[in-house]
Amino acid sequence: MTFSRKLEWVSTDGWRGYERPVYAIAGSSDTGMWSDSPCPSDRVKAELTDLKKHLRSKGIHYREIITKSSNVFMIKHWLISSVEQFEEAVKVAEAWLKDNHAVTNHIHER
Repeated sequence: MTFSRKLEWVSTDGWRGYERPVYAIAGSSDTGMWSDSPCPSDRVKAELTDLKKHLRSKGIHYREIITKSSNVFMIKHWLISSVEQFEEAVKVAEAWLKDNHAVTNHIHER
């Protein structure tokens, strides 16, 4: 299996944004465990763990990587698939995310 860690910049406005892996099938912002955190670390971890189990059950090979964003209070967790399984992985992840109403985001926008 071939895994590419190539990143692209996603601009959210004139000076802010984040890096997204080109072969990302799902991703989530992680805003820590503060009382007002919209994406608390424990929930992000639990959802990604469940999604990873689902991907394994479907024979999808993946890697988890972390990138930074222009928000100093947030990191981004990403699941990337192998290049060879990308299209299939997108479909599997998209269905799981929809069925589970996850805060983890589906980010396949190509």
